[in-house]
Amino acid sequence: MAEIGTAPLVATSNIVNQTGSLMMMYLTTLTLHNVTENTIHPGGGIDEKCYGMFGCFGIDKEWTSARRPIALHPQTVSEIDARFAVFNADNRTYPNFLDNTFLDAEVDEIRGAGVITRWINPNATIYFITHGFLESGKTKWIERMLNLLLNRDQNATVIVIDWGRGSNPPYNQACANIRLVGAITAHIIDKIKKVLGLPNLDRVHLIGHSLGSHLSGYAGHALIEVFQEKLGRITGLDPAELAFTEQDARVRLDPSDAKFVDIVHSDSTPFVPHIGLGLFEPIGHVDFYPNGGSDQPGCRHDFWKHADTRFVTNMFQFFSCSHSRAYEYFIESLEPGRRPTVGVSCSSYDRYLLGHCYDCARLPHRCVRFGLDSEQDYRRMTEQRHGPIQLYFRTAAKAPFLMPNYRLTVVLSNSTDSRKHGPEVGRIVLQLQSTDGVRSDKVFFNDDVIMFEPGHRYTAVVMVMRSGADGRQESYDVARTSTIAVSWEYETSLLNPLSWRLIATPRVYLESLTLQPVTGTGRDTPSAHALP
Repeated sequence: MAEIGTAPLVATSNIVNQTGSLMMMYLTTLTLHNVTENTIHPGGGIDEKCYGMFGCFGIDKEWTSARRPIALHPQTVSEIDARFAVFNADNRTYPNFLDNTFLDAEVDEIRGAGVITRWINPNATIYFITHGFLESGKTKWIERMLNLLLNRDQNATVIVIDWGRGSNPPYNQACANIRLVGAITAHIIDKIKKVLGLPNLDRVHLIGHSLGSHLSGYAGHALIEVFQEKLGRITGLDPAELAFTEQDARVRLDPSDAKFVDIVHSDSTPFVPHIGLGLFEPIGHVDFYPNGGSDQPGCRHDFWKHADTRFVTNMFQFFSCSHSRAYEYFIESLEPGRRPTVGVSCSSYDRYLLGHCYDCARLPHRCVRFGLDSEQDYRRMTEQRHGPIQLYFRTAAKAPFLMPNYRLTVVLSNSTDSRKHGPEVGRIVLQLQSTDGVRSDKVFFNDDVIMFEPGHRYTAVVMVMRSGADGRQESYDVARTSTIAVSWEYETSLLNPLSWRLIATPRVYLESLTLQPVTGTGRDTPSAHALP
């Protein structure tokens, strides 16, 4: 783990990621703001409110729909009080702030003071990080991310957008506020460009979680419309679903908002609307769906069983767990020395799990590294492929989450003994051992019992882990494997006659095992003996 800096960013609550209450807050506060006045302001039309240099915001047309029944105007600039805290490698403790004085001052005046050039390196990447509903710029995950970004690039600048005063309930008001914060962000970025003399915004990268993802999109859209400039990159970490799904491109983050838009989906629900906190639909140039994009492993579903003093906390953690995994995965990908996690394009997550998409060298199953390197891989692919790409990978249930994925192929023997014995229902379990005696944890080819038939080939995507010296799980080095122990777990069901074995011993006849990285070639481990 990278060492975290000493920036005094203190969590605002002991409840982990209060965004978990977003869904309930939204549903319970819809009725609180079901009436909004139509107003006419100088320079604005019906249903518009204007905010000085930041423009006018309407609430008609695309801003109101069946899935977005209530549209509000943003609060005032002073009520939201968005702050832009500037950090760099030499100053992680007490940030400098870009405020209205910066926006109001003339470019030559700012250049003459020489302050901005000490804060922001014009020759390196400028990152903006922003939070979601019920959070602020002081939240702990932002501190971790900014320090890892600065560890990775000592010349970079990280600017935290803190709109915490505008992220409070009701949810639909927070949705309105990010439109104004996005416009303010666009003006800040344009002023930075002019002061530093940047030729373009190719090295400006916005990273937002939940509502912060759409805020970043609004900033990108405003830069295009107002300043005819285009951001280099936006990373959306589980963009908020409520009031944004199936909406016009102006309402939500969209690939047109930056030259490269990458999305991490971690709490989406493709078949049950308004349950997950994140969007399921692809909205970027590259959309990553770890574990299928919903129901992340390790997130508890039994909080209601624990009727103790921590019930409310457990409930919030349940609702926010999968939603927060998007930034947890992204933060982990920034850690030094970590092997890149690769997302594999496939028509569905189910097909990926079945091992149908695994070789990066074969079209159309292309691969993109997860994290900061995704843009480089996507650019390399654009000559051969166009359009959005959906990518998948599996993660562990607890940190460290990002583990190599392997395609495990099991071939059952078609010998006379195997055919005579017939099909079996159960699980195949592996344990690998290296030349120096290090053993992996058990690897389950199939979590649920399935039928294995003689002469058939079966594939699945698995992870191979082991317990480290400190008790934490870590990746097992498959390349050093000398032996593989294979066992057969068998279950009998009175309701399934195929599972009855009154005379013969339950077994399968295994011909071969092949374990290969989903991104390349594999290694064969032959076997031709009966496994009791």
